[in-house]
Amino acid sequence: AGLRSGAGTALRGLAGARPWLEWRREVELLSDVAYFVLTTLSGYQTLGEEYVNIIQVDPSKKKVPSFLRRALFISLHTVVPYCLEKALMHLEHELQMEAEESRTPENPPALGFPSRTLIRSWIRRQVGELTEQQKKTASQVVYVLKQSIPLLHRLHLAVFYIQGTFYHLSKRITGISYV
Repeated sequence: AGLRSGAGTALRGLAGARPWLEWRREVELLSDVAYFVLTTLSGYQTLGEEYVNIIQVDPSKKKVPSFLRRALFISLHTVVPYCLEKALMHLEHELQMEAEESRTPENPPALGFPSRTLIRSWIRRQVGELTEQQKKTASQVVYVLKQSIPLLHRLHLAVFYIQGTFYHLSKRITGISYV
């Protein structure tokens, strides 16, 4: 949290509030990745782990997790949720734009999200190739996913409070626990 806060403060101080608001999620992602690379991936304890004197272990509970397992954990914990959130946001936006354009074909397309990335361009092409029924179904799937992901996290947290292992879903997937 301290690294996130410091990076956000630095960006806000150097570039101003508007760029900070626009790039806040990316700065948080880079801060989290930097923190976990410097601690977990490097084989060191995080500040919290050091404070309570625990170490991460693999499923055998006899060895420190391998470099690959730690890298997978970091990816699942930081990069995958960010990418999933962005992909769903852009897909939802493209589906909404397509729906608006089909209702009012005489209006030019709105320029709410400029195509700055390859992923956005790819999503735009894929959505353009869908039939109206497929677009409607995709829109419903995106809605369900956006509602289900927080519920999945809450359910996983409830399981943690019952069983006492794997606080993070990424640690459950990678099998990393503490001793």
